[in-house]
Amino acid sequence: MTISATTTTTHPADAVARLRALGPGASPDRLADVRRAFHPSFAGPALIEYAGVRPALPDADSALAALRALARAPVTPAPAEVLAATPETGDELIDSLATAVAADVFGDAVAAHGSEAAAAAIAAASPRHRVLLLDLAERHALRCFPVADVIAGLDGDRGHRHAALRYLSQCTGDPAAAEAIASARESTDDPYERVLASICLARLADVPDGAPLWTVPPPARPGLTVAQSMLLGSFDHPGAGASGGLTVLLRHLGHALPRRPGIARVVTLTLLGRDRLAERPVLAEPDGTGHVVLRLPVDAAGAPAQIDLSRHRAAITFLARQLLWLSGCTPDVVHVRYSDDGSAAIAQAARALGARTVFTLTADPHRSLAERHAAAGPAGPVAARFDLHRMYTADRLVATVDTLLGLPGRPDGELPGYFPRLRGREPESVAEGIALLPRVPTAEARQQRLAESLFAPSPGLPRLGDAARGLPVILSVGRLHPVKQQDLLVEAWLTRGLHRQAALVLVGGDPAAPTAEETQVLGRILALSEEHSEAAGRLAVLPALGNDDVRLLEHGLTRWLPAPTPHLYVCPSRKEEFGIAVLEAMDAGLLVLGPRRGGLGHYIEHGRNGMLADTATLSRFADGLTAFVRAAAGDPARARAAAAAGRATVAERFSIDRVAGRFADVYQHSVATPWRRQP
Repeated sequence: MTISATTTTTHPADAVARLRALGPGASPDRLADVRRAFHPSFAGPALIEYAGVRPALPDADSALAALRALARAPVTPAPAEVLAATPETGDELIDSLATAVAADVFGDAVAAHGSEAAAAAIAAASPRHRVLLLDLAERHALRCFPVADVIAGLDGDRGHRHAALRYLSQCTGDPAAAEAIASARESTDDPYERVLASICLARLADVPDGAPLWTVPPPARPGLTVAQSMLLGSFDHPGAGASGGLTVLLRHLGHALPRRPGIARVVTLTLLGRDRLAERPVLAEPDGTGHVVLRLPVDAAGAPAQIDLSRHRAAITFLARQLLWLSGCTPDVVHVRYSDDGSAAIAQAARALGARTVFTLTADPHRSLAERHAAAGPAGPVAARFDLHRMYTADRLVATVDTLLGLPGRPDGELPGYFPRLRGREPESVAEGIALLPRVPTAEARQQRLAESLFAPSPGLPRLGDAARGLPVILSVGRLHPVKQQDLLVEAWLTRGLHRQAALVLVGGDPAAPTAEETQVLGRILALSEEHSEAAGRLAVLPALGNDDVRLLEHGLTRWLPAPTPHLYVCPSRKEEFGIAVLEAMDAGLLVLGPRRGGLGHYIEHGRNGMLADTATLSRFADGLTAFVRAAAGDPARARAAAAAGRATVAERFSIDRVAGRFADVYQHSVATPWRRQP
């Protein structure tokens, strides 16, 4: 499927929307407008992709942009044209992004021009694309290479070896292929390669063999099998690395959806790095409630960062396709939620399995790109090429999925402005939700231990001192990441002297094995703490806690750390699309403050059940935070009433059972709707 550039009415004030409305033949004035709005590292390749502008000096980024432009062309290119346009630059990121785009467009070319043309193009292509060619041949069931030649490639580099195994897994009826894969499995101690070879052998046998690695009992009742993906960070440790509120949502949906009529089972797809493969005897983990966590092996030390997913896209697609089939969990519908190569890989696997696809579309990353890549303040060429690729990937998902969903609270016309391809296909809004905790005290001893842990000394991380007892606590929970802006919260709290009125507790991150983003944010927090010795004993920084412990801590603050005013919760993010952690804090009876930018305004009515603040700059956020803290201190009764109103809002609108019912309706409707004709 090609992704064409279409001129439509867009938000005139947004430079990204104006870029998205361009097409070949755009006027010089409109091109100049985009050049003025963005730094050249972003504007240059963007104009090649969206407007067909010729590069002044061809380079690797220009070649990548030209390939994306080919994907957007109104006429589907021939398979040979796709391969000829795929650059091989030596830059690992550019080449992996190009490979991801090429795989998409080659699939379109196979559909438009036929398998014979595709096989001929692969046979004639440059050997420098050997890994890509092996994966394209496997994906489209093309036996383009002699088995003996592919077996010889098993002695090559790691990427070539894995692509060769994937290709050989389709060579049914060839004893040499089976013997080579079995030999590869037995001759290596590498946990990833052993698992990959095991999956390839099972696929080659063409019958699920019930291996303990992926055995899942059949569902307890008839109904749909729903798959959902969470490929960023650890599914077991929300708040560490790249995992956060979505991890919590999917875990609760996994338990709640099978209780809905017509839903038999939920399969959550997540990634398992090779460092943990040896620790786990199984990849599929059913929990007895109808929820199965299916861990896809990935050839990385841990779950890859979002920018690195393109390097693993072909493998993720292959393994998702094979493991869903081998485990007996072939889905009826698959739901993806990120505009990245992980979602693209899962959606591609879903289509290969004949499943319907659902995509939750948001304005991220489009909403922040005009600022992020402004002419005066560039984020840099690496960020530019990744953000442009995410825009392309979002368009690809919009064009190919069966059902589009959006989050409530977005401004009217925002999504069509950023996604001209919607063409009146406005997504249905479906809210997310949380599991409500009972109002009666639960796990009181654990609540008390968690509250007291805020005062327990910890090497390298600040904790509260006795001077903080009796003060209201400002709690903030989330992954440590620049977009979450915990350092901005600390700076505002310190520079406005709010440490005299409230203690601050941050929960998130993995200090023992931090990502680059965690190191950056935590380093700034600690530096700010050291600069303001007058606030010693008023700041606590805790590593990520399990969701159950976060909830118990929130519910236990009032019981075990009494204060004359309500305890507070602050989400300092630059933007928040929905805010699962905010809903959990509201459910605990904390008075919340969150960003105006994003979707929190859908359920926070400023002044009635919480407050909203401008988090775009330090000064604006500090103003909002100061007003929030002082308002709670100045009128505790009103603050408690607002916190109670917030708790009621969650109970009435966002319980996980209510939300699961809405998603179940979407999935059943998607499966029942006749296949839509792809444009």
